[in-house]
Amino acid sequence: MAISHRTNRLKLKGSPSVEQLQNGRYKLTITCSTMNSREDWYSANKARVFPDLGSLESAEMSIDGLSPRKGEAYTDMRLTEVKSGNRSPRDGEDYIVVLTYETLGSAFVQVKDDTVNYIENGLRRVTRQSIAQSGTEFQKTIGTTSITSQIDGETAVTCILANYEVSDTDSYREVTEVYLQAGIVSVAQDFKDGEGRVSVQAFGKTSSEVTAALNEVTSDHTLISQRESDFAGIKTSTFEYQLDESFIQDRELNGLNRIRLIELSASDFTAQTIGAVSTSAPTSGLFLGSQVIDNGGTIKTRQSTWLEAGTLSVSTKNLSEGVKQVTTVFLITEGTTVGPITARSTDNFAGLKTISVTTMQDKLGNALGANGDSVVCNFTTFSNFTYPGVFSVDESNNGRVANVKVNLTKAPAQAKVNSQVFVFFTKSNAIQASDYKYNGAQGLWSPNNWGAVTVTASGARSGIQFNASKALRGYRTDSNSFSGTANATFGLASQFNFQGSQKLSDFGPISYSAAMNRGPIDPAFKNWVLDVKITSAFEDIDGVPYFKKIIIWTNPIPFQVSNVGGPYN
Repeated sequence: MAISHRTNRLKLKGSPSVEQLQNGRYKLTITCSTMNSREDWYSANKARVFPDLGSLESAEMSIDGLSPRKGEAYTDMRLTEVKSGNRSPRDGEDYIVVLTYETLGSAFVQVKDDTVNYIENGLRRVTRQSIAQSGTEFQKTIGTTSITSQIDGETAVTCILANYEVSDTDSYREVTEVYLQAGIVSVAQDFKDGEGRVSVQAFGKTSSEVTAALNEVTSDHTLISQRESDFAGIKTSTFEYQLDESFIQDRELNGLNRIRLIELSASDFTAQTIGAVSTSAPTSGLFLGSQVIDNGGTIKTRQSTWLEAGTLSVSTKNLSEGVKQVTTVFLITEGTTVGPITARSTDNFAGLKTISVTTMQDKLGNALGANGDSVVCNFTTFSNFTYPGVFSVDESNNGRVANVKVNLTKAPAQAKVNSQVFVFFTKSNAIQASDYKYNGAQGLWSPNNWGAVTVTASGARSGIQFNASKALRGYRTDSNSFSGTANATFGLASQFNFQGSQKLSDFGPISYSAAMNRGPIDPAFKNWVLDVKITSAFEDIDGVPYFKKIIIWTNPIPFQVSNVGGPYN
């Protein structure tokens, strides 16, 4: 007869399995079948066969509940997992429910032995994992709670709780604790700005303990700050030490000498006069530009910046088309600048007179407009281009009959061609003849004369004349002018045809000619200037105008092709 588990609706299948865990804990797995395998999986019936996670193994189900048999229930055995499904045909194909329980008490118990490793400077780190029933309060404090860690016969090491992580489920609460041996984690020295800073990261150490431990490093330094920090997720303290007095000298501002002096003292500092000239090393001959004094803390600080007269700063603003606006700030006296001056103003820097001068330069730092032939900027674009149509004039003559025909072999075509835009700045507002042939261009592409043909014919005996002219706007031709004669033979009249129709006949010779106006040349495979534009750009402070000149220049015009998309397809 089947034995039920917690409810009459769950019948044991086989024997439960029991696994002994560490620290007196057990894991119990029970497999059960249900009374109605076709319906017990329905959501409406789940309360009949699925116990609540975290419930005790000995707890009766709310529907058809049963108490455990004598000696069956384990102490503090709580449900951690429930799975259901159909068995394989080999196992009977019935619907089963698998319940997994673990020992979970009201106090945390280690699930395994401590994990020990070592961080920087040989400090021991201990990781401990513990588990208890859901809702069990974790009552340890970071920085206060400590443990003793001992490996084999070594001297025990005290480690302090550095951090912990709590993982909660409906069944249990699992805590991962990290303990760290008190000590100095790292020491870093930084000589930037001549301050000679020493940064010490420590765990579980006071400032006096750190100072004493690192006396050789910090003997000529003063502790200036202490803050909380983080080391691999562990809360630590960082102590900053600095030399009692330091300075740094640089010439980063256009070669101008600058000294930043930092002084530390236990006594209050007094302010010095901005603009005063120093008479003592290391700032002798320099002007005091700024000074910040902090007398509020235990350690007083005075930070002073001393400057040499000359260029204080240079700032650049990139404008469009290769132009930059350069503003130079001089300290006390104005120096030389490059480019037309568009603005000048006087101000002060930390109480000292400054002169700001704004000039216009090209991207290479040359004076803008000083040489109108110098390219300031160039870039590639596509420009509209009209290919002229092509016509040809054909002649045939069998001796008696002459034919002249005009053929339109290719229509004019609008296209986009690869071109380059060259930008100049100049004082001249006039287009120069050299602009049309810039950079080896054939000239300015702007045809004002198109192809045409004039055909004439005359009968020697009849005196009949024929004249026809065709002006083909937008067309050009490579055909040459020609002339000829048709002669009457064997009693047959000579004949002249034009465009496929007879125009005159004569019993004597007919003289004819075709005179060509070939129009523009074939633009293909040549460079052309498409446009030259001159516009007003700016004026300098003296009212002298400057102009921007743009030349649009084509790359070699591609040959016309018949494929879809043209030459750039």
